[in-house]
Amino acid sequence: MAVEEEGLRVFQSVKIKIGEAKNIPPYPGPNRMRDCYCTVNLDQEEVFRTKIIEKSLCPFYGEDFYCEIPRSFRHLSFYIFDRDVFRRDSSIGKVAVKKEDLQRYHGKDTWFPLQHCTVGKVHLELRLSEVITDSGVVCHKLATRVLECQGLPIVNGQCDPYAAVSLLGPSRSEAKKTKVTRPLSHTKRQFDVEEEDVDKLALRVDLWNASNLKFGDEFLGGVRVPLKTLGQAGVHDAWYFLQPRDNGGKPVKVDELGSLRLNIVYTEDHVFPSDHYSPLRDLLLTSANVKPVSASAAHILGEVCREKQEAAIPLVRLFLHYGNILPFLSAIAHAEVNRTQCIDETMKLAGNHYLQVTLRSIIDEICTDHKPCEIDPVKLKESENLETNRENLRQYVDRIFNMITASGVRCPTIMCDIFFSLRESAATRFQVDQDVRYTAVSSFIFLRFFAPAILSPNLFQLRPHHPVRTH
Repeated sequence: MAVEEEGLRVFQSVKIKIGEAKNIPPYPGPNRMRDCYCTVNLDQEEVFRTKIIEKSLCPFYGEDFYCEIPRSFRHLSFYIFDRDVFRRDSSIGKVAVKKEDLQRYHGKDTWFPLQHCTVGKVHLELRLSEVITDSGVVCHKLATRVLECQGLPIVNGQCDPYAAVSLLGPSRSEAKKTKVTRPLSHTKRQFDVEEEDVDKLALRVDLWNASNLKFGDEFLGGVRVPLKTLGQAGVHDAWYFLQPRDNGGKPVKVDELGSLRLNIVYTEDHVFPSDHYSPLRDLLLTSANVKPVSASAAHILGEVCREKQEAAIPLVRLFLHYGNILPFLSAIAHAEVNRTQCIDETMKLAGNHYLQVTLRSIIDEICTDHKPCEIDPVKLKESENLETNRENLRQYVDRIFNMITASGVRCPTIMCDIFFSLRESAATRFQVDQDVRYTAVSSFIFLRFFAPAILSPNLFQLRPHHPVRTH
């Protein structure tokens, strides 16, 4: 998508290959293995989530993700989460790359060390005042208030935070806790302070997520505020970004949380008003009429791009917008049947609604019911029966196949026209084998359209995330 900048449109996109993680710290329970997945975040917004890799401390993902970025952002972040037996997601570590640093890693396989996860910020008010006691003695009181929190992580739909407030110094450590509620309670926490100690003391506020599980509460982050920031006025009111847990002054070991292998390609194109591109547009639109098609501007553009998809997506959008997609794809099919990237992208764009209407209901049912379908005896769990699983799988396959074969009347006209052109091209090229005219079409509709959507429904907007394996 585009962001306005000085009269131009800045088109931002990112293509990411999430490779693998290694040396994830073991689970504290007896099993020690973890079920990990990785999320991609633009600032605090999650835009992608991988599948869960079960029972591994070195999970391999091997997933590709492409995203057009519709707004300004500061960080591209990757979070590794562990889903435990209670289906509670807890963060293990993160990789955060500043926008201005993305070009340093452009197109390179890079191992990034995982860092401690802290997100959000806290609003604090500190007030140091003189108090005269009943006996006439003048003493100093430090009043602190945790006014508000923003951006705290929501895990499994909830966050129940509380703050542990401590006054730290050379010879003291006094701690008190306060619940951060909505609406905010503004409950004061007071400490007695000797005047000569003020510059030596610091206030520590740690935020925790309360948990009912036996493994304890989850640390969200903390801040340390030296009291000398109060100044002469004795009042301080500010927002603070949460920081990782204090490690007692010890240096944090590199890779103590593991590391994550990524390949990031961030693109930022400055786009002029459309009339600047009219000659190029007109030249591309004539590609279907150029003989041979390999000499056309569209074909040459696909050849000079390192990744075919980089050319295929804008070309398909252009030809679809001007109603010229069928002549162009027919010309490609007649010239070389195996040059199919543009056909794949056309099916994704033109056939998205068709896919939703045909498969969404059965995909939702499969992901909701969690019926075991594993038929590999080696992977079978003790509680599962091979024949039962085989029957579950057969029923699902039969229903999906029947839904696909009954959906012909809903297939978009442009897709039908493309398949007709493919059939005619295959029949002309392979006149000896008459079956090729049918297998050419079925390989597209089944193997390159429906099958990928069933295996990865999140990539086709059929599900928000990868289906969770519970069997």
